Amino acid sequence: MTFIPFEIMHNLLLGLKPISRLIQRYHRTGINSESEKVEAVFKMYSRFDSPRGKDVLEIGPGQTLEVLKTALAAGAASCTAVDVLRYVPEHQTKSKQIAYIIYDGRRLPFNAGRFDCIWSHTAFEHVRNPAITVAECFRVLRTGGRLVALIDLGDHSQYRMHPPQPLNLFDCLRYPEWLWKLMKWNRSSYTNRLRKSDWIKLFTESGFVIEHQESVVSHVIAEALPSLPYLHRYAHEDAVTHVITLWLKKPRA
Repeated sequence: MTFIPFEIMHNLLLGLKPISRLIQRYHRTGINSESEKVEAVFKMYSRFDSPRGKDVLEIGPGQTLEVLKTALAAGAASCTAVDVLRYVPEHQTKSKQIAYIIYDGRRLPFNAGRFDCIWSHTAFEHVRNPAITVAECFRVLRTGGRLVALIDLGDHSQYRMHPPQPLNLFDCLRYPEWLWKLMKWNRSSYTNRLRKSDWIKLFTESGFVIEHQESVVSHVIAEALPSLPYLHRYAHEDAVTHVITLWLKKPRA
């Protein structure tokens, strides 16, 4: 059971820079450089479009730059990583092979039409300004370029539960928006709570064309849905979809 006053206090403390910097040392994010996961994520990114000869941007790589190193080995012209926090030590990012850039989570620090490919794995669900982020991706992508995003729609704070509690997968949807932000805004586990239809609307309204999409449904949630009233305000697909993967294109005029 979530103790709301504790969650609010924890969130407020993490808004203090000395505390947030201390906690960041122990935070594990991304796919943590595990070779099998690196290979799987790279295959997902390049499934419909090889990075060979392309300028590639990865959004939110966390502690793992190995996916971009794999892209370079596969013939990418250049690779850039952008994140809101420095998860990779500075001495490991001085290589000229991969540009590693920290930004404010709003405007991407690149000229329009800079990249051929934009990749993101379990990062979009954490962005604080989803509409701005999607519009910025469209801006910095070249005409005819592609964006691949795997978005995990679950409550990430639940992933640390032992044993796992599958029925709590979407606990983040229990609260009004103002209270959720008060509890989680400064947390690494913050999720923006957008559902599948919300993401598709954001991407298409920004100008992207969906070339292919795949979804993973939580069958536990689907079976229990009648007894989960906080999910009844959502369309069935939004209420039960756990993960979406989208392959998108910036169309030619």
